[in-house]
Amino acid sequence: MRLKMIFALLLAYAVTAAPVFLPGELRVVVQPATPDGAEVFYEPFSPVLLRSYENIEPYNRAQLLAAQRAEAYPDDLAPPYIAHGGSYRLIAPYVTERGRALATPVISGVYWDQGQRVRFDIVPEVRRVANSQAELSRLFEGGPDLLDEPGVYGASIDEEANRIVIETNIFDPDLRHRLAERHGGLVMVKWDPFGQPMQLL
Repeated sequence: MRLKMIFALLLAYAVTAAPVFLPGELRVVVQPATPDGAEVFYEPFSPVLLRSYENIEPYNRAQLLAAQRAEAYPDDLAPPYIAHGGSYRLIAPYVTERGRALATPVISGVYWDQGQRVRFDIVPEVRRVANSQAELSRLFEGGPDLLDEPGVYGASIDEEANRIVIETNIFDPDLRHRLAERHGGLVMVKWDPFGQPMQLL
């Protein structure tokens, strides 16, 4: 009975929202972002499962340094991330012209791996984005109302989307309107009818 209801809701969403299948991404935009509504998307399974992590350590180290830079200049920069698919790329987002200058320099460092000294020099790929580190952190750390919504069981900062993602397992078309009214373009909704909060074992 529950499965029938879930599939009926999936069909209702599909018919009313005209979902968009994003090429190259394992994500279906069920309802795109509008001035009065947050984006709602469905992810059949996490893209993390398909990513290669071979030789990624220099990029991990560079991302940590880029994240420290974003925390030092939170109004000018946004959280960095590693782009997968093809060659790794360190993406350093910025929101101001000052931020562009701050995000551009090569990130260099040294670490030890199995007794070997490894030096890295990573050239960030800079991108302009809408939401700064300060805006995202302020809402994520000081916005418990995100988790007060019915059916919402998780929230996180999605660096690549440059927004906060809240996770819900309830079909609620009005949720996106409430979020847009309160938080503008800072929040998007990951809808998963089978989703459940993580539990510590």
